[in-house]
Amino acid sequence: MTLDLLKEAVLANRAKSGEAEIRHLQNAIYLCEDEGIGDDPMVVEARDFYLPRFTARNRFLESFRREDRQMIRACLEEVEGTPLEQFLHVEVRQAAVVLDYLEKVDALQRQNQRKNSQMVLSGKALSELRSYRKPPPLLLRIVKATLLLLGEIEDKTDDWKYCQKMCTPTGPNSLNRRLADFEPENVHVEIVARVREMLSKSRDGVAHPDIDIETVEKVGAGTALVFYVWAMTAAKRSSEIQRTNREKRGFSYEDVIRPANRRRQRELMTSQSVTAIPSHRIY
Repeated sequence: MTLDLLKEAVLANRAKSGEAEIRHLQNAIYLCEDEGIGDDPMVVEARDFYLPRFTARNRFLESFRREDRQMIRACLEEVEGTPLEQFLHVEVRQAAVVLDYLEKVDALQRQNQRKNSQMVLSGKALSELRSYRKPPPLLLRIVKATLLLLGEIEDKTDDWKYCQKMCTPTGPNSLNRRLADFEPENVHVEIVARVREMLSKSRDGVAHPDIDIETVEKVGAGTALVFYVWAMTAAKRSSEIQRTNREKRGFSYEDVIRPANRRRQRELMTSQSVTAIPSHRIY
């Protein structure tokens, strides 16, 4: 019976190595040891082979979720030159991708700060953006993600004419004004999850950037890059704030947060913009 529980715990960790699954495996091992069967080959394998591997994999996944460079590098150093490196070859490769991605985004942010990125969204740049009768798919995807953070649901932004209207360069509801007034702490977690999904592909619950920044630079006369950097930075900042708040309240940030589908977007937004949602509704 106890060995059955151990087998079940190993299978659960193969499917997903989260903190809860790892604790389940640890408890199953302890139960086997308490029953005097700690030397059973299945128990030895679970304790000496599976547990350290699943634990290391969970640390990698957590470092990706947090987008924590120091944590990612520590994970790489921990497995380098050990049998874990081969077992976690997918995570090791992904660590290199995420580190490269974070470095590029930071470099672009520094570049835009030096150039005063608000100047890039001049009336001329926005007019050029609005001049597209049918925008390139990548540009549309990035603009839709940006507008979703600002409270415009996908049911509306499917219509490019509506997006054009939302990208007005002047007036009290101009795009620049809305970007300046944006408050990342007030964006619902499911909206943030959807934006990140739109700007990346998801595999095994981890975001894997699939938009090449060099490609984005070439789309929309460079305007797409400004939207992309802003949206990714805003979503990242919102995630950081929400993670801190959730942990203060005793929630695990590992809890699955489903990206808001269209019906859910309508429920969350109602007639208000996303930044008008009170902070107590974030959770």
